[in-house]
Amino acid sequence: MSQSGNSNYTVSDYLFDRIAEIGINHVFGVPGDFNLKFLDTVTAHDRLTWVGNCNELNAGYCADGYARLKGAAAMVTTFGVGELSAINATGGSYAEYVPVLHIVGAPVTDILTSRKKIHHSLGDGVFTHFYEMAGHVNCAQSWLTPSNATSEIDRVITEMLAQRRPAYLVLSPDVAAAEVYPSDVPLEIDHARRQSSSAALKAFERAATEFLDGHSATVLGDLLVHRVGCIGNFDRMINVNNLPYATLTWGKTLVDERSDRFAGIYLGAASAPRTRDAVENAERLITIGVEFTDSTTAGFSMNLGVDRVLDISPTQSVIGGRTFAPLQMGDAIDALARVLAEVDVTPYELKAHHTPAEAQPDPDEPLTQNVLWSKVSEWLPEDSLVIADQGTSFFGMADSPLPFGVSFIGQSLWASIGYSIPAALGAGMANPDRRMVVLVGDGSAQLTVQEIATMFREGINPLIILVNNSGYTIERAIHGADEVYNDITPFNWQDIPRAFGGSDDNCLVLDAPTPATLDAALEQADRNRDKLVMIEVHTDRDDYPQMMRSFTETLGRKG
Repeated sequence: MSQSGNSNYTVSDYLFDRIAEIGINHVFGVPGDFNLKFLDTVTAHDRLTWVGNCNELNAGYCADGYARLKGAAAMVTTFGVGELSAINATGGSYAEYVPVLHIVGAPVTDILTSRKKIHHSLGDGVFTHFYEMAGHVNCAQSWLTPSNATSEIDRVITEMLAQRRPAYLVLSPDVAAAEVYPSDVPLEIDHARRQSSSAALKAFERAATEFLDGHSATVLGDLLVHRVGCIGNFDRMINVNNLPYATLTWGKTLVDERSDRFAGIYLGAASAPRTRDAVENAERLITIGVEFTDSTTAGFSMNLGVDRVLDISPTQSVIGGRTFAPLQMGDAIDALARVLAEVDVTPYELKAHHTPAEAQPDPDEPLTQNVLWSKVSEWLPEDSLVIADQGTSFFGMADSPLPFGVSFIGQSLWASIGYSIPAALGAGMANPDRRMVVLVGDGSAQLTVQEIATMFREGINPLIILVNNSGYTIERAIHGADEVYNDITPFNWQDIPRAFGGSDDNCLVLDAPTPATLDAALEQADRNRDKLVMIEVHTDRDDYPQMMRSFTETLGRKG
């Protein structure tokens, strides 16, 4: 329970006790004059730690990374200027099903009703503009008052957890200090909405039996298996027999990518031939937790007929166009496992790999994208948590089979450059025992690199592989390869960590322009896991990972 130093129990005590109750141990954000007093509740709380960020956008990315591992996160900003700085990150959390509670410190109630021109406002006396903006990127929101605070806090947090999306609370200092009573009842998610219809479940099982019996099949898994908490169900199901499986980039590392049954990463018409054949030509395709986006299908270039698809989503399933609901994902996967154990379903025969043998690179020649990602994926420890920024880093690692046990985080849908470094800070706070590897290009890093200062302060020690390829290479691949708008002002990256608080005691900065220097740098990173290690690797401006090249060429053909 909160230890605020005040014998009175307040709204802010209630709020942060509820936050701690759902497993959150850190609160991210930036202080401002409208939230300072209730931040005292955070710093005095015996189960919460305040983590101040360099700016509110970074705080939002940080909370997103934390929530992807812990199941939820909380951040605090001030009214107007602070919350609008964070809204990009909140949009990403909404798009990618990440529950982050955003608490905004607002002016006191008397000011709100006076319609005065207050700092951080638009000066028109209307204080609901930003609340209305937030409504589009949050699944639940409330402007707290003394009379509604406890019930609304419970409702908003419960809705956030149920929908697995961000939520938003506005809290004025006078409301934060209002007295309330602590709750004796723990928070509960509305389990009624999570119950399957027994009739729908039985009908689904019968239909799945008829649909699959006597046919070949492939499984395609994706992000929502993880978000809904059905990884265990999914693992048991795919191991019932030897069906081949694939994922989208959104679901990377959901399955064992080095198994003979792994067909690859499906990217629509930009997929490797073996992957595309397994997904598009099996007589039956089982899709679980899949949401198709332009960025995961190369502009919706997939070729999947509804009549051959058995689809399981969080609250319903569809077989050959027929819907079964309400049917929770876990129940449907377990039922499917029973069906697969009984029916005559044939694993679709995967085509042989036809990857041409690559000549061993000269250890002293310039590093290429293909060599870079091959070496990094081979080096990765099995407990690694990989966070890749959008661009060559994302596509290069997405196309590399990773050891089972490695987790991969990236923004396949929202795709906001600069996400990776602050998200890694949050992920490191959530799980400091895992080896964290950040993959980021020079253009992306320029947006948010200052958050390594917070890493130094908090003792978070990732390996950051910074790809210096002279600008926005993914944009060059799409359009304007030689245009000035795809250039960036170069940083002296070897000096950056020291500028943000690095020293010989807490960081190691290395340079790797060749395969040999990269090998040596990775070995040094292994020996220095107690430090933040940054390896600046160098690749040619116009060198693209194969998956990114296929992706952009497919988009180009579609016009």
